[in-house]
Amino acid sequence: MTDSSGHLVEHFFRHESAHLIAVLTRAFGIRRIDLIEDMVQVAMLEAMNAWKQGGVPDNPSAWIHRAAKNRILDALRREKTLAQAISLAGPTLDVQENTVEEWLSEEQLPDSLLRMMFVCCHPTLNRETQIALTLKTLCGFGHAEIAGGLLLPIETIRKRITRAKRSLGEANVAVELPCPDEIAQRRGVVHDVLYLMFNEGHSTSQGFQPIRDDICEEAARLCHLLSESEHGSPATKALLALMLFQAARLESRTDQQGTVVLLEDQDRSKWDRRLITIAQHELARSKTDTPTTYHWEAAIAMQHCIANSVEATDWSTIVRFYNRLLEIHGSPIYELNRAIARAQAGQINEALIELQTLQQSGAMQTYLLLDCAIARVHELGNHTSQAIDAYLIALSKAKADHEKQLVETKLRKLQQA
Repeated sequence: MTDSSGHLVEHFFRHESAHLIAVLTRAFGIRRIDLIEDMVQVAMLEAMNAWKQGGVPDNPSAWIHRAAKNRILDALRREKTLAQAISLAGPTLDVQENTVEEWLSEEQLPDSLLRMMFVCCHPTLNRETQIALTLKTLCGFGHAEIAGGLLLPIETIRKRITRAKRSLGEANVAVELPCPDEIAQRRGVVHDVLYLMFNEGHSTSQGFQPIRDDICEEAARLCHLLSESEHGSPATKALLALMLFQAARLESRTDQQGTVVLLEDQDRSKWDRRLITIAQHELARSKTDTPTTYHWEAAIAMQHCIANSVEATDWSTIVRFYNRLLEIHGSPIYELNRAIARAQAGQINEALIELQTLQQSGAMQTYLLLDCAIARVHELGNHTSQAIDAYLIALSKAKADHEKQLVETKLRKLQQA
Protein backbone atom coordinates (compact mmCIF):
# COMPACT_ATOMS: atom_id res chain seq x y z
CA MET A 1 0.00 0.00 0.00
CA THR A 2 1.47 3.40 -1.00
CA ASP A 3 1.61 6.36 1.43
CA SER A 4 -1.11 8.06 -0.60
CA SER A 5 -3.50 5.10 -0.62
CA GLY A 6 -2.70 4.46 3.04
CA HIS A 7 -3.77 7.98 3.91
CA LEU A 8 -6.99 7.55 1.91
CA VAL A 9 -7.81 4.35 3.79
CA GLU A 10 -7.00 6.00 7.14
CA HIS A 11 -9.10 9.02 6.16
CA PHE A 12 -12.02 6.75 5.21
CA PHE A 13 -11.95 4.84 8.50
CA ARG A 14 -11.51 8.04 10.55
CA HIS A 15 -14.49 9.54 8.72
CA GLU A 16 -16.74 6.51 9.13
CA SER A 17 -15.75 6.04 12.76
CA ALA A 18 -16.97 9.56 13.57
CA HIS A 19 -20.25 8.94 11.75
CA LEU A 20 -20.91 5.66 13.53
CA ILE A 21 -20.03 6.90 17.00
CA ALA A 22 -22.24 9.98 16.55
CA VAL A 23 -25.25 7.99 15.32
CA LEU A 24 -24.94 4.98 17.64
CA THR A 25 -24.37 7.17 20.70
CA ARG A 26 -27.40 9.20 19.73
CA ALA A 27 -29.40 5.96 19.42
CA PHE A 28 -28.15 4.03 22.46
CA GLY A 29 -27.09 6.81 24.80
CA ILE A 30 -23.86 8.33 26.07
CA ARG A 31 -23.65 5.62 28.77
CA ARG A 32 -22.86 3.09 26.07
CA ILE A 33 -20.13 5.12 24.36
CA ASP A 34 -17.24 2.89 25.48
CA LEU A 35 -19.00 -0.19 24.15
CA ILE A 36 -19.92 1.66 20.95
CA GLU A 37 -16.33 2.75 20.37
CA ASP A 38 -15.10 -0.80 20.94
CA MET A 39 -17.65 -2.27 18.54
CA VAL A 40 -16.92 0.35 15.88
CA GLN A 41 -13.24 -0.52 16.20
CA VAL A 42 -14.04 -4.22 15.83
CA ALA A 43 -16.15 -3.48 12.74
CA MET A 44 -13.25 -1.52 11.23
CA LEU A 45 -10.83 -4.41 11.80
CA GLU A 46 -13.40 -6.84 10.44
CA ALA A 47 -13.73 -4.71 7.30
CA MET A 48 -9.98 -4.54 6.72
CA ASN A 49 -9.63 -8.31 7.02
CA ALA A 50 -12.67 -9.08 4.84
CA TRP A 51 -11.68 -6.61 2.15
CA LYS A 52 -8.14 -7.96 1.95
CA GLN A 53 -9.62 -11.36 1.09
CA GLY A 54 -12.61 -10.48 -1.05
CA GLY A 55 -11.93 -6.95 -2.22
CA VAL A 56 -13.60 -3.68 -1.30
CA PRO A 57 -17.43 -3.84 -1.69
CA ASP A 58 -19.32 -1.48 -3.97
CA ASN A 59 -20.55 0.53 -0.99
CA PRO A 60 -17.88 0.30 1.76
CA SER A 61 -19.65 2.81 4.00
CA ALA A 62 -22.86 0.78 4.03
CA TRP A 63 -20.83 -2.38 4.72
CA ILE A 64 -19.19 -0.84 7.80
CA HIS A 65 -22.42 0.75 9.00
CA ARG A 66 -24.17 -2.61 8.89
CA ALA A 67 -21.26 -4.42 10.57
CA ALA A 68 -20.99 -1.88 13.39
CA LYS A 69 -24.73 -1.80 13.99
CA ASN A 70 -24.91 -5.58 14.17
CA ARG A 71 -21.89 -5.69 16.48
CA ILE A 72 -23.39 -3.26 18.97
CA LEU A 73 -26.76 -5.05 18.95
CA ASP A 74 -25.09 -8.44 19.43
CA ALA A 75 -22.99 -7.04 22.27
CA LEU A 76 -26.02 -5.60 24.02
CA ARG A 77 -27.86 -8.90 23.72
CA ARG A 78 -24.89 -10.83 25.11
CA GLU A 79 -24.58 -8.50 28.05
CA LYS A 80 -28.32 -8.77 28.66
CA THR A 81 -28.48 -5.00 28.80
CA LEU A 82 -30.64 -4.55 25.76
CA ALA A 83 -33.70 -3.83 27.83
CA GLN A 84 -31.80 -1.18 29.75
CA ALA A 85 -30.43 0.35 26.56
CA ILE A 86 -33.87 0.42 24.99
CA SER A 87 -35.40 1.91 28.09
CA LEU A 88 -32.76 4.66 28.02
CA ALA A 89 -33.43 5.39 24.37
CA GLY A 90 -37.18 4.76 24.46
CA PRO A 91 -38.23 2.88 21.30
CA THR A 92 -38.40 -0.91 20.79
CA LEU A 93 -35.54 -2.84 19.15
CA ASP A 94 -37.19 -2.96 15.70
CA VAL A 95 -37.90 0.75 15.79
CA GLN A 96 -34.38 1.38 17.08
CA GLU A 97 -32.80 -0.54 14.20
CA ASN A 98 -34.87 1.38 11.68
CA THR A 99 -33.98 4.65 13.39
CA VAL A 100 -30.27 3.87 13.23
CA GLU A 101 -30.62 3.07 9.50
CA GLU A 102 -32.36 6.39 8.95
CA TRP A 103 -29.81 8.39 10.97
CA LEU A 104 -26.97 6.76 9.02
CA SER A 105 -28.39 8.07 5.75
CA GLU A 106 -26.45 10.83 4.02
CA GLU A 107 -29.21 13.34 4.70
CA GLN A 108 -29.38 12.63 8.44
CA LEU A 109 -25.67 12.24 9.28
CA PRO A 110 -24.93 15.98 9.62
CA ASP A 111 -27.56 16.30 12.35
CA SER A 112 -26.01 13.50 14.42
CA LEU A 113 -22.51 14.96 13.99
CA LEU A 114 -23.69 18.41 15.09
CA ARG A 115 -25.40 16.96 18.16
CA MET A 116 -22.24 15.06 19.07
CA MET A 117 -20.10 18.20 18.64
CA PHE A 118 -22.14 20.01 21.27
CA VAL A 119 -22.26 16.99 23.62
CA CYS A 120 -18.46 16.85 23.59
CA CYS A 121 -18.45 20.56 24.45
CA HIS A 122 -20.79 20.07 27.41
CA PRO A 123 -20.46 22.81 30.09
CA THR A 124 -19.73 20.30 32.90
CA LEU A 125 -16.37 19.57 31.23
CA ASN A 126 -13.44 21.96 31.31
CA ARG A 127 -12.12 23.43 28.07
CA GLU A 128 -9.13 21.12 27.75
CA THR A 129 -11.30 18.06 28.27
CA GLN A 130 -13.91 19.28 25.80
CA ILE A 131 -11.23 19.62 23.14
CA ALA A 132 -9.65 16.24 23.88
CA LEU A 133 -13.00 14.43 23.89
CA THR A 134 -14.09 15.96 20.61
CA LEU A 135 -10.83 15.09 18.91
CA LYS A 136 -11.07 11.50 20.14
CA THR A 137 -14.78 10.81 19.67
CA LEU A 138 -15.82 12.86 16.70
CA CYS A 139 -12.64 13.22 14.70
CA GLY A 140 -11.07 9.80 15.21
CA PHE A 141 -7.79 11.08 16.68
CA GLY A 142 -5.62 8.67 18.66
CA HIS A 143 -4.39 9.49 22.16
CA ALA A 144 -0.87 10.22 20.83
CA GLU A 145 -2.14 12.67 18.22
CA ILE A 146 -4.24 14.52 20.80
CA ALA A 147 -1.35 14.58 23.27
CA GLY A 148 0.89 16.01 20.55
CA GLY A 149 -1.65 18.67 19.61
CA LEU A 150 -2.30 19.74 23.21
CA LEU A 151 1.34 19.35 24.35
CA LEU A 152 0.34 17.00 27.19
CA PRO A 153 1.47 13.48 28.20
CA ILE A 154 -0.47 10.64 26.55
CA GLU A 155 -1.53 9.22 29.91
CA THR A 156 -2.99 12.58 30.93
CA ILE A 157 -5.09 12.63 27.76
CA ARG A 158 -6.19 9.02 28.27
CA LYS A 159 -7.36 9.69 31.85
CA ARG A 160 -9.00 12.97 30.88
CA ILE A 161 -11.09 11.34 28.14
CA THR A 162 -12.03 8.39 30.36
CA ARG A 163 -13.21 10.72 33.13
CA ALA A 164 -15.16 12.84 30.67
CA LYS A 165 -17.06 9.89 29.23
CA ARG A 166 -17.80 8.57 32.71
CA SER A 167 -19.01 12.01 33.82
CA LEU A 168 -21.33 12.43 30.81
CA GLY A 169 -22.63 8.89 31.24
CA GLU A 170 -23.38 9.31 34.95
CA ALA A 171 -25.19 12.56 34.18
CA ASN A 172 -27.09 10.70 31.42
CA VAL A 173 -26.47 13.61 29.05
CA ALA A 174 -28.79 13.34 26.05
CA VAL A 175 -27.32 13.55 22.56
CA GLU A 176 -29.45 16.55 21.76
CA LEU A 177 -28.76 20.07 20.59
CA PRO A 178 -28.80 22.56 23.47
CA CYS A 179 -31.09 25.57 23.58
CA PRO A 180 -30.09 28.60 21.44
CA ASP A 181 -28.51 30.46 24.40
CA GLU A 182 -26.33 27.49 25.28
CA ILE A 183 -25.34 26.94 21.66
CA ALA A 184 -23.98 30.47 21.51
CA GLN A 185 -21.80 29.75 24.58
CA ARG A 186 -20.59 26.32 23.48
CA ARG A 187 -19.98 27.24 19.84
CA GLY A 188 -16.73 28.95 20.85
CA VAL A 189 -15.35 25.66 22.16
CA VAL A 190 -16.35 23.90 18.95
CA HIS A 191 -14.48 26.59 17.02
CA ASP A 192 -11.39 26.09 19.22
CA VAL A 193 -11.47 22.34 18.61
CA LEU A 194 -11.78 22.68 14.85
CA TYR A 195 -9.01 25.30 14.80
CA LEU A 196 -6.69 23.05 16.80
CA MET A 197 -7.54 20.08 14.62
CA PHE A 198 -6.75 21.98 11.41
CA ASN A 199 -3.48 23.24 12.85
CA GLU A 200 -2.48 19.70 13.82
CA GLY A 201 -2.90 18.68 10.19
CA HIS A 202 -1.32 21.85 8.81
CA SER A 203 1.80 21.45 10.93
CA THR A 204 1.54 18.05 12.53
CA SER A 205 3.28 17.19 15.78
CA GLN A 206 4.20 13.77 14.42
CA GLY A 207 7.91 13.52 13.63
CA PHE A 208 7.74 11.64 10.35
CA GLN A 209 5.23 13.73 8.46
CA PRO A 210 5.04 17.54 8.40
CA ILE A 211 1.54 17.89 6.93
CA ARG A 212 -1.60 15.75 7.19
CA ASP A 213 -3.98 17.04 4.53
CA ASP A 214 -6.61 14.44 5.50
CA ILE A 215 -6.85 15.96 8.99
CA CYS A 216 -7.10 19.45 7.50
CA GLU A 217 -9.85 18.24 5.20
CA GLU A 218 -11.77 16.68 8.09
CA ALA A 219 -11.57 19.87 10.15
CA ALA A 220 -12.77 21.95 7.20
CA ARG A 221 -15.59 19.47 6.57
CA LEU A 222 -16.87 19.72 10.14
CA CYS A 223 -16.50 23.50 10.09
CA HIS A 224 -18.47 23.66 6.83
CA LEU A 225 -21.12 21.45 8.43
CA LEU A 226 -21.49 23.89 11.33
CA SER A 227 -21.27 26.94 9.08
CA GLU A 228 -24.09 25.78 6.82
CA SER A 229 -26.36 24.83 9.72
CA GLU A 230 -28.63 27.24 11.55
CA HIS A 231 -26.20 27.03 14.48
CA GLY A 232 -23.23 28.62 12.69
CA SER A 233 -22.16 32.24 13.18
CA PRO A 234 -20.02 34.85 11.40
CA ALA A 235 -17.04 33.48 13.36
CA THR A 236 -17.76 29.99 11.97
CA LYS A 237 -17.67 31.35 8.41
CA ALA A 238 -14.47 33.27 9.11
CA LEU A 239 -12.86 30.12 10.54
CA LEU A 240 -13.92 28.18 7.45
CA ALA A 241 -12.44 30.92 5.22
CA LEU A 242 -9.16 30.70 7.16
CA MET A 243 -9.01 26.93 6.71
CA LEU A 244 -9.71 27.20 2.98
CA PHE A 245 -7.04 29.87 2.44
CA GLN A 246 -4.51 27.63 4.20
CA ALA A 247 -5.72 24.49 2.42
CA ALA A 248 -5.27 26.21 -0.95
CA ARG A 249 -1.50 26.30 -0.34
CA LEU A 250 -1.06 22.79 1.09
CA GLU A 251 0.28 21.17 -2.09
CA SER A 252 3.10 23.69 -2.37
CA ARG A 253 4.13 23.39 1.28
CA THR A 254 6.20 20.23 0.72
CA ASP A 255 8.57 19.14 -2.05
CA GLN A 256 8.78 15.71 -3.70
CA GLN A 257 10.84 14.41 -0.78
CA GLY A 258 8.20 15.57 1.71
CA THR A 259 10.36 18.38 3.08
CA VAL A 260 8.57 21.57 4.14
CA VAL A 261 8.87 24.48 1.69
CA LEU A 262 8.66 27.94 3.23
CA LEU A 263 6.33 30.62 1.87
CA GLU A 264 9.13 32.53 0.12
CA ASP A 265 10.18 29.39 -1.80
CA GLN A 266 6.74 28.04 -2.70
CA ASP A 267 5.60 27.61 -6.31
CA ARG A 268 2.52 29.83 -6.34
CA SER A 269 1.26 28.28 -9.57
CA LYS A 270 0.39 25.23 -7.44
CA TRP A 271 -1.91 27.22 -5.18
CA ASP A 272 -5.54 26.17 -5.59
CA ARG A 273 -7.22 29.27 -7.05
CA ARG A 274 -10.67 27.68 -6.83
CA LEU A 275 -10.30 27.21 -3.08
CA ILE A 276 -8.98 30.76 -2.70
CA THR A 277 -12.06 32.10 -4.48
CA ILE A 278 -14.35 30.04 -2.21
CA ALA A 279 -12.44 31.26 0.84
CA GLN A 280 -12.86 34.88 -0.26
CA HIS A 281 -16.58 34.24 -0.65
CA GLU A 282 -16.80 32.74 2.85
CA LEU A 283 -14.85 35.65 4.35
CA ALA A 284 -17.26 38.09 2.69
CA ARG A 285 -20.20 36.11 4.14
CA SER A 286 -18.67 36.35 7.62
CA LYS A 287 -18.98 40.15 7.76
CA THR A 288 -19.91 41.42 11.22
CA ASP A 289 -19.56 44.51 13.40
CA THR A 290 -17.55 42.50 15.93
CA PRO A 291 -14.82 40.64 14.02
CA THR A 292 -13.08 37.78 15.84
CA THR A 293 -9.52 36.50 15.75
CA TYR A 294 -10.64 34.15 12.96
CA HIS A 295 -11.69 37.15 10.85
CA TRP A 296 -8.29 38.82 11.16
CA GLU A 297 -6.34 35.59 10.67
CA ALA A 298 -8.38 34.86 7.54
CA ALA A 299 -7.82 38.41 6.28
CA ILE A 300 -4.05 37.97 6.75
CA ALA A 301 -4.13 34.60 4.97
CA MET A 302 -6.01 36.22 2.09
CA GLN A 303 -3.29 38.88 1.69
CA HIS A 304 -0.77 36.08 1.16
CA CYS A 305 -3.05 34.20 -1.25
CA ILE A 306 -3.79 37.15 -3.55
CA ALA A 307 -0.15 38.31 -3.83
CA ASN A 308 1.87 37.21 -6.87
CA SER A 309 5.11 36.97 -4.87
CA VAL A 310 6.60 37.59 -1.44
CA GLU A 311 7.90 40.92 -2.69
CA ALA A 312 4.48 41.92 -4.05
CA THR A 313 2.74 41.09 -0.76
CA ASP A 314 1.16 44.02 1.06
CA TRP A 315 3.16 43.57 4.28
CA SER A 316 2.11 46.93 5.73
CA THR A 317 -1.54 45.85 5.59
CA ILE A 318 -0.62 42.53 7.20
CA VAL A 319 1.12 44.41 10.05
CA ARG A 320 -2.04 46.48 10.56
CA PHE A 321 -4.16 43.34 10.65
CA TYR A 322 -1.85 41.81 13.27
CA ASN A 323 -2.25 44.98 15.32
CA ARG A 324 -6.04 44.52 15.25
CA LEU A 325 -5.64 40.85 16.07
CA LEU A 326 -3.51 41.66 19.12
CA GLU A 327 -6.11 44.16 20.32
CA ILE A 328 -8.57 41.26 20.57
CA HIS A 329 -6.25 38.57 21.88
CA GLY A 330 -2.69 38.96 23.15
CA SER A 331 -0.54 36.08 21.93
CA PRO A 332 3.23 35.66 21.59
CA ILE A 333 2.60 33.77 18.34
CA TYR A 334 0.80 36.76 16.86
CA GLU A 335 3.61 39.06 18.08
CA LEU A 336 6.18 36.80 16.46
CA ASN A 337 4.33 36.79 13.14
CA ARG A 338 3.84 40.56 13.26
CA ALA A 339 7.58 40.99 13.76
CA ILE A 340 8.29 38.93 10.63
CA ALA A 341 5.75 40.98 8.67
CA ARG A 342 7.44 44.17 9.90
CA ALA A 343 10.81 42.89 8.72
CA GLN A 344 9.31 42.00 5.33
CA ALA A 345 7.96 45.56 5.19
CA GLY A 346 11.50 46.87 5.71
CA GLN A 347 11.33 47.56 9.47
CA ILE A 348 14.27 45.32 10.39
CA ASN A 349 15.30 47.06 13.63
CA GLU A 350 11.73 47.29 14.94
CA ALA A 351 11.21 43.61 14.18
CA LEU A 352 14.40 42.60 15.99
CA ILE A 353 13.46 44.64 19.06
CA GLU A 354 10.06 42.95 19.16
CA LEU A 355 11.57 39.47 18.86
CA GLN A 356 14.24 40.20 21.47
CA THR A 357 11.50 41.36 23.84
CA LEU A 358 9.71 38.08 23.28
CA GLN A 359 12.96 36.22 23.87
CA GLN A 360 13.61 38.03 27.15
CA SER A 361 10.08 37.37 28.38
CA GLY A 362 10.83 33.66 28.44
CA ALA A 363 7.33 32.90 27.13
CA MET A 364 8.75 31.13 24.09
CA GLN A 365 12.08 29.95 25.46
CA THR A 366 11.84 26.47 24.01
CA TYR A 367 9.89 27.51 20.94
CA LEU A 368 11.80 26.65 17.79
CA LEU A 369 10.01 29.18 15.61
CA LEU A 370 11.17 32.13 17.71
CA ASP A 371 14.81 31.38 16.82
CA CYS A 372 13.80 30.77 13.19
CA ALA A 373 12.02 34.13 13.15
CA ILE A 374 15.09 35.89 14.56
CA ALA A 375 17.22 34.17 11.93
CA ARG A 376 14.82 35.16 9.16
CA VAL A 377 14.83 38.82 10.20
CA HIS A 378 18.64 38.84 10.28
CA GLU A 379 18.57 37.19 6.85
CA LEU A 380 16.31 39.93 5.50
CA GLY A 381 18.69 42.50 6.98
CA ASN A 382 21.70 40.79 5.32
CA HIS A 383 23.17 39.93 8.75
CA THR A 384 24.37 36.51 7.58
CA SER A 385 26.52 35.48 10.57
CA GLN A 386 23.76 36.39 13.06
CA ALA A 387 21.24 34.50 10.93
CA ILE A 388 23.44 31.38 10.95
CA ASP A 389 23.87 31.60 14.74
CA ALA A 390 20.11 31.83 15.24
CA TYR A 391 19.43 28.90 12.92
CA LEU A 392 21.99 26.79 14.80
CA ILE A 393 20.12 27.51 18.06
CA ALA A 394 16.87 26.58 16.31
CA LEU A 395 18.42 23.33 15.10
CA SER A 396 19.36 22.42 18.68
CA LYS A 397 15.66 22.73 19.64
CA ALA A 398 14.24 20.85 16.66
CA LYS A 399 12.56 17.57 17.61
CA ALA A 400 10.62 16.45 14.56
CA ASP A 401 12.52 15.22 11.49
CA HIS A 402 10.82 17.72 9.20
CA GLU A 403 11.83 20.57 11.53
CA LYS A 404 15.49 19.50 11.41
CA GLN A 405 15.41 19.17 7.61
CA LEU A 406 13.92 22.63 7.24
CA VAL A 407 16.50 24.35 9.45
CA GLU A 408 19.40 22.41 7.90
CA THR A 409 18.28 23.52 4.43
CA LYS A 410 18.25 27.16 5.53
CA LEU A 411 21.70 26.78 7.07
CA ARG A 412 23.17 25.22 3.91
CA LYS A 413 21.86 28.07 1.76
CA LEU A 414 23.32 30.71 4.05
CA GLN A 415 26.68 28.97 4.42
CA GLN A 416 26.99 28.55 0.63
CA ALA A 417 26.07 32.17 -0.09
